[in-house]
Amino acid sequence: MSSSPVLALDIDGVISLAQPESAHPWYATLKADLDLDYKAIQQGFFRRDFLEVLRGRLDLYVALQEYLVPLGLGDRMEAFVAYWFEKDCVIDRAVLAQADAWRQRTGGRCFAASNQEHHRVAYLREQGGLGAHFDEIIYSAALGVCKPERVFYTNAQARMGVTVAQSILFVDDKAENVDAARAAGWRAMLYRGPESLAKALAGWG
Repeated sequence: MSSSPVLALDIDGVISLAQPESAHPWYATLKADLDLDYKAIQQGFFRRDFLEVLRGRLDLYVALQEYLVPLGLGDRMEAFVAYWFEKDCVIDRAVLAQADAWRQRTGGRCFAASNQEHHRVAYLREQGGLGAHFDEIIYSAALGVCKPERVFYTNAQARMGVTVAQSILFVDDKAENVDAARAAGWRAMLYRGPESLAKALAGWG
């Protein structure tokens, strides 16, 4: 177990920039490209069974098959997932460079801490190149619980091998996740772009 400085970054909204709330979400041309309606998928899948996928209780492909087959779209599953993963992998290399520089300067460890499912994490780790920048990607499906639930943070801290919660600086773009991290004893900041991260890292570690 360690109390050396640790940096933990959220993925969507901090490292990856094509999330639904962004100016250019990954599904912006989904209708034109695959003739699929994101609003329908959001209501019928992402706000329903996908929540169990994020908690690791249901496999992504099983859940999607159960959603798409009754709609007569079962044969579109592989194409949809490939499209989603590719379009939702807009990586902010400047943020990764900041994390790399911080780790080199301080000797601290760096993790991603995110609500994700197994298949997309594998894609981000390999095709997105995130594996080279983090000691580990710690994510909800592997922990069995999502942010902002307190158990996410306690389980993640144990996974990091950290004894002193205050040795973790957590960076997330959602206030509820930041508040929950602080309630678990972590240091945490609300992400407002690379400049806010640079300022925080200058005095950390």
